[in-house]
Amino acid sequence: MIEVGAITLYREKSTVHRFASGNDEQGNEPALTIRSNRVTIPIKTRVENILAVVRGQNVPSTLRMTSLVIDEFRRDEGLLHDAAAHDWDAFWARKISNYEADYNPDNWVSIHLGGQTVFSTRAGKDVVDTLETLSGGAETTEELVLKASSAFLGNTEELVVEHDTQTAFVFQPFSTYHRAAILERRDRKAGSVAISVYHPSPQKPVRLSHFISFCADMMEALTLKSVLDRVQELIATNKISASGITPSQVQATRNRRRDLMEVIENFERANKVVYRPERPHLV
Repeated sequence: MIEVGAITLYREKSTVHRFASGNDEQGNEPALTIRSNRVTIPIKTRVENILAVVRGQNVPSTLRMTSLVIDEFRRDEGLLHDAAAHDWDAFWARKISNYEADYNPDNWVSIHLGGQTVFSTRAGKDVVDTLETLSGGAETTEELVLKASSAFLGNTEELVVEHDTQTAFVFQPFSTYHRAAILERRDRKAGSVAISVYHPSPQKPVRLSHFISFCADMMEALTLKSVLDRVQELIATNKISASGITPSQVQATRNRRRDLMEVIENFERANKVVYRPERPHLV
């Protein structure tokens, strides 16, 4: 049976600028921008320690893939050495909601073990895969971003990298409960909330993957709340027609949030969930 340590989700953004020879002025457009959410999952087996990495376009999807990875590796420890042969795509398809399929076509996720990309919804090898190959699961740095970018942009002497990493989630499994520390920065304001779910008994613990999926639902519900709040602002200022947001999209957003709220409340009724300082406002 594998053991899973503290799981961390980082929001990462790397911007690569090219300075042409003899030109001291930086162009307005970067040569390359790399954005992703990166989850590190430390896994301990009886004989070794392995670091799995999940990357994704948005936080909820990245967390849902993380929950899937944990479940599948716990179900079959042998996958840690033959993960690329697993049918991740079939499992992942079940995690994607109709709402996300319709309104977030740019969504993507990937799984990496020891620097090797074992699954990706993106076609072909790109700079994210190259970055993970170079890092081998280690922390992303400006030096690594520069090396990965050079494979796509050429001469590193003309490239300058700006890399920013922010810790957004830390999941810690304990003997009596699971805990998630969530650090959010919205509208230039930093905030945090801690969510804990307690095991009914040592013999019947709450599955870590279920708790991570619950937090993913919370984050998506918060995002949809922001979307609907923005819609109300656009309506109030008579700008909704110019936004490109259609009535059917607004209704779909409301329906998706309603479905998420039902799942969230069912989890809260079935488990002892504690929020500090308070439960986020989802509606």
